[in-house]
Amino acid sequence: MIFSLETWLLPAIAASSSSYLVCLIWERIKYSTAPNGPLSAFLAILSFLMGAISAYYRHTLFAPSLENNVIIMFLVGASTTYFWLLLRKYFSNTERRRR
Repeated sequence: MIFSLETWLLPAIAASSSSYLVCLIWERIKYSTAPNGPLSAFLAILSFLMGAISAYYRHTLFAPSLENNVIIMFLVGASTTYFWLLLRKYFSNTERRRR
């Protein structure tokens, strides 16, 4: 069933929460390059969508358990946000915070 809670919603929430957690940790450690509030929310929404699509794809293809899917999506959301924040300086039109 496509609307099943354990199929896509819980892993998607895990992906978005890990993305926002990475943004908060990044702000604590590297304040000058931390994303602002709307950008953090945008990254969390993108991670939610990516986590939902990936979790449904993994569920239909591999039939993993709920715990496995949630853990994988948590790691995927955190790692993609971390790499986006690392590579953001190579994108155009990115702003930096000043102390």
